[in-house]
Amino acid sequence: MIPINRTTIIAALVAVAVLLAGGLFAWHEWSVARNAKTAANVSAGQAGAAVASGKDAANTVGNRMDADAAEDQLTKGNADDIRKADGASAPVAAPVRDAGLRSLCRRAAYSRDPKCLQHADPR
Repeated sequence: MIPINRTTIIAALVAVAVLLAGGLFAWHEWSVARNAKTAANVSAGQAGAAVASGKDAANTVGNRMDADAAEDQLTKGNADDIRKADGASAPVAAPVRDAGLRSLCRRAAYSRDPKCLQHADPR
């Protein structure tokens, strides 16, 4: 049996203190590593969400531009059909002509047409 004296008690207390300090240090390092991993996962998720949001925005703008282009093409096609129809060159009363021009000029497809610049809608 080991004799219990003051030196043995102090040595045992030092050993317990060293083990406790080592355990606390190990727990701290594990906690820091876990928090860093969590932060990295959150950052990666945020970056992925930002990329997905950007793609959605780009697709939305692209779809709107495609729809606007199709609408402009339809408007111009309708105007061409009207101009080519039988009787298109027949005289039309000025108020009727002006109303027709104003309705066409409200469309984006005709916003830069010289006839529309002459008959600009005051709104």
